[in-house]
Amino acid sequence: MIGALNKRITVQELIKTPDGGGGFSQVWQSVASNPNIYAMVKPVSSSEQLSFHKLENNITHRIIIRYRADLNTAMRIINGTAVYDIKSIINIEGRNEYLEILATSKE
Repeated sequence: MIGALNKRITVQELIKTPDGGGGFSQVWQSVASNPNIYAMVKPVSSSEQLSFHKLENNITHRIIIRYRADLNTAMRIINGTAVYDIKSIINIEGRNEYLEILATSKE
């Protein structure tokens, strides 16, 4: 499995900071001090839908990484120029070795 982890991804979380006017500004920030994580990124399926009179292509991906306890579905993954929203995280066989992440991307 280790040889298949040949993509470098970055995991980000949404940070809200007060803007001084009673509201918040939001910015995506890398989760780890070393944001580069090696992963296997594979497309699983594709579907098209009409949204506000614009055709969008939703692609579902399967991403495998080494186990990390700090991931959740509010985070996103960056792979080059692609941005993936995390939909589910599975601890493969419950062994704390690898995570299977199901994610969506809009292209």
